[in-house]
Amino acid sequence: MAYEINEARELVVETGKKLVETGLIARTWGNVSARISDTQFVITPSGRAYETLKPEELVVVNIADCEYEGDIKPSSEKGVHADAYRLRPDVNFVIHTHQVNASALSPTGRAVAGVPVAEYGMPSTDGLRKAVAATVEANPEAKAIIMKHHGALCLGADLDEAFKVVEDLEKTCGKELSRVVKLTSGLIGARYLYKAFENRFATPCAELTDLGSSKKLTDKTFKLTMKDGKTYECNIDSGCPYIGIGPRVAQIHAAIYRNADVKFIDQYAEKDVLALSKAGCNMIPHLDDFAQIAGIDVKCKNWEKTSYRTDAIEIGKASKGRNAVLVKGQGALCFGNTLFDLEGVKKVLEKECKAEMYCKLTVSESPLPIADRAIMRVIYILKYSKQA
Repeated sequence: MAYEINEARELVVETGKKLVETGLIARTWGNVSARISDTQFVITPSGRAYETLKPEELVVVNIADCEYEGDIKPSSEKGVHADAYRLRPDVNFVIHTHQVNASALSPTGRAVAGVPVAEYGMPSTDGLRKAVAATVEANPEAKAIIMKHHGALCLGADLDEAFKVVEDLEKTCGKELSRVVKLTSGLIGARYLYKAFENRFATPCAELTDLGSSKKLTDKTFKLTMKDGKTYECNIDSGCPYIGIGPRVAQIHAAIYRNADVKFIDQYAEKDVLALSKAGCNMIPHLDDFAQIAGIDVKCKNWEKTSYRTDAIEIGKASKGRNAVLVKGQGALCFGNTLFDLEGVKKVLEKECKAEMYCKLTVSESPLPIADRAIMRVIYILKYSKQA
């Protein structure tokens, strides 16, 4: 049964906050809606943070033509929600997420535990909408749809059912990812890669070189901070501290600042990121939000103390037009214009590493087309990067 409009608004806002708190949605990624009649639903607006979202900011949208009331723009994926309500009269609550495990398994296009997969379409396009609608229509009993290279669509007769579908899907996909990692351990072709991934479960931090974190102070200076708490004010042109002798990693940060228009840099060595860096793999995006936020690709570069100047230059070149660089055996360096942006890069990097691991170990590589990656990156920089 459809919700009364005020109740629907309250429940959608509550759900958005709960999704953020549980880590199933980050920033403004994904969207939530609730049916309010046979002809309309309310949905989260475009580009507004879930943590501060108010019920009155939700948008009422027509199921038939996606026309909407008011001056607030609804989610760009409103058409996907409209089709779910149109094709499934039993559905009264819809949650679209970019949740980590479901997204990581999506590029292969393979169904997981019977969950169907919609064909790929670029975000916010008619192609994506049509692909999801076709999958919903072909699977009238399905409560979850995996969206290739993108995320998941979860359906419920009410909020409780839809949210349970989201949680169950994430657990199921997580189990599948772990199963594949264990299963491929004996395969000769995957042995070297597997050993790198296997190490993700038990890699002492002591093995890592501290590549530091930094903040750009002026056009010519930045402040480098090491894990031991020591700080150094450094020159971007030379990569050297103004006073005394600083860590050689200052050269890396200086090179990135010379090539990328960013204000913050930080090392990120989450277990899957570290594993992919150990394997020495360049990253070719399998997930659309990674292509948008990190870049059309992310290179893996060497870092040796004996050749630090040359290596720093190469890392700097690899940062141009991107927001991350893998450093072989050391995880990644992520960068952005705000700390909020920096955390977003880390989130999509971790998810993409899981996706690439799964694709490589199942011998089902399926990166996004280069033209699509380039288009999505440009649109993100010009439009979505300015939103929350």
